Amino acid sequence: MTKKFPRSLCHLFMSSEFGGLEKHVMELAAWQAANKCASIAIIAHPRYRQHCPESVRFFPLDTDRSRRNPFLLIEIVRICRKMRFDLLHGHGGKAACVMATVRSLMPIMHVITRHNVVHPKDRVAAHFSRRIAVSEKAIAESSLHWEVIPNGTAAPRQRLSCPSGYDAGSRAVLAVARLVPAKGIDLLLEAWANVKPRNALLYLVGDGPDRRKLEDLTQSFCLDGSVRFVGYSNEVDAWMQVAEFMVVSSFKEGAPYTVVEALLNRCPVISTDVGSNREVLPSEYIAQDVTAASIAMILTKALESPAGLRQVFEPVFQYAERHLTVNAMARATWAVYEAP
Repeated sequence: MTKKFPRSLCHLFMSSEFGGLEKHVMELAAWQAANKCASIAIIAHPRYRQHCPESVRFFPLDTDRSRRNPFLLIEIVRICRKMRFDLLHGHGGKAACVMATVRSLMPIMHVITRHNVVHPKDRVAAHFSRRIAVSEKAIAESSLHWEVIPNGTAAPRQRLSCPSGYDAGSRAVLAVARLVPAKGIDLLLEAWANVKPRNALLYLVGDGPDRRKLEDLTQSFCLDGSVRFVGYSNEVDAWMQVAEFMVVSSFKEGAPYTVVEALLNRCPVISTDVGSNREVLPSEYIAQDVTAASIAMILTKALESPAGLRQVFEPVFQYAERHLTVNAMARATWAVYEAP
């Protein structure tokens, strides 16, 4: 196999909303198109066309159909045969299941990536010889060999101006999350009420179906003066740059991109023990469990000494600059493609 392999490759994903997996695919494909002499394509639902980089060819396909739907399977095989892809890279459990079903009809290289714990499951992943996982935690229960390549993204190279709605007269603590139950924002609000930090504002950046409920909870905790609902913002990097630290209060995560983005913006992160966070963050800033009391404990510790917090995180920032970039992620992925 030569170093020029593959000459043509396609990424396949079958998710229902835009999140970390989809961001991963778009940034990876864009890097490959810009840095490798290869034709790069994506097969995904038409709703993702707007996110596809201009340098990447997009094949719209109704992937909401069952993974056993014969028309779905036939269309994927048809596209791959017509375009003569050298490699098909599937992301997530459903894509891997589909590829396992049709792999004998496409004599090309198949690669899969596990973005979350046990998806795809080992019984499906065993059909593939090249497997990537975004974290050690995602494969903790697996008996198979995986190449662990953490998610990487890009951060602004320069300091940004302060975001709209930022109060420079108060300490800023940040949470960036979709306002849904899995993100544990209700626990964060309860913890914030328990800590009662002086001269500090908690900014909640993000929107979602639970916003009204969380706003009511804020009032019931008498937090109107110390919690700001920012809503959706295209200034997330700027928020991360002005915040003393960011809080992740989730019940469940994979390898959250918000953590990677915060670290690349040199913003410390305190978190519940979810996803790959323990693999990156200092253990003293990981909550013992997903409760308001445990979140309050790490909030208190982080608020005690901003200078001490940043000192502890300096090696983490340096690690992020070396390993949690698009360039690092994409180079490691290409090495999997080229491996004997």
